[in-house]
Amino acid sequence: MKKIITIMLAAMLLTTGSAYAVNFEDTKGHWAEAAIDTLVQKGIVDGITDSTFAPDAEVTRAQYLKMIMEATGLKPTPYRAGECLEVKASDWYAPYLQKALDCGLIPESMIAGYKQNVEYTVDENGKTIESKVVYSGAFNGDLNISREEMAVLTQYCYQYTRTVLTNKETDLSDVNTFNDDAVISDWAKQSVKMAVANGFIEGSDNNMFNPKNATTRAQAATVINRVISK
Repeated sequence: MKKIITIMLAAMLLTTGSAYAVNFEDTKGHWAEAAIDTLVQKGIVDGITDSTFAPDAEVTRAQYLKMIMEATGLKPTPYRAGECLEVKASDWYAPYLQKALDCGLIPESMIAGYKQNVEYTVDENGKTIESKVVYSGAFNGDLNISREEMAVLTQYCYQYTRTVLTNKETDLSDVNTFNDDAVISDWAKQSVKMAVANGFIEGSDNNMFNPKNATTRAQAATVINRVISK
């Protein structure tokens, strides 16, 4: 599948902001205050209320997928019944998941009961005139997204939209090794390293990555801000 460079939106986010006032009582003095303020002013994220952002609340898979796709310029595509896992047309994130599946941005390990089948359309002579891959399984968009899952979706979306610009091997030998590297899922290890190498994500003060921990709104905002600033 041909991969198209769609950097324009991300660039626009850097230069055109909305006049959103930031008056959150619970982000003042927070370690992610600057990143949160930047994204709110650009209209990329919203508060829970006019005065509350809830920086330490958790983020779902669907919420983060939408944020990282918009940050990297990936536009949603119309939902197609039967081709979007367990998601229905009425689910708000269906167009984002449909696009992500079409572009191969969701790793199999993030899809419960993952299967793929090729469906063929044949003419009256039995000749194949069309084929398509239909995925089955569950994305479970309402689940909280873990830190390793956030790293994977971040790197997948970033790399997909910048393939032409990063079409070379990346030396990961100098990338920091976390004290809990052994806990990072095998399917996520490479993406975590790439996300760290790109400066999108980092560990805690005690050099722990905490891959299974749920991602907070503050952490998500920080990563998204770094991606659009890249």
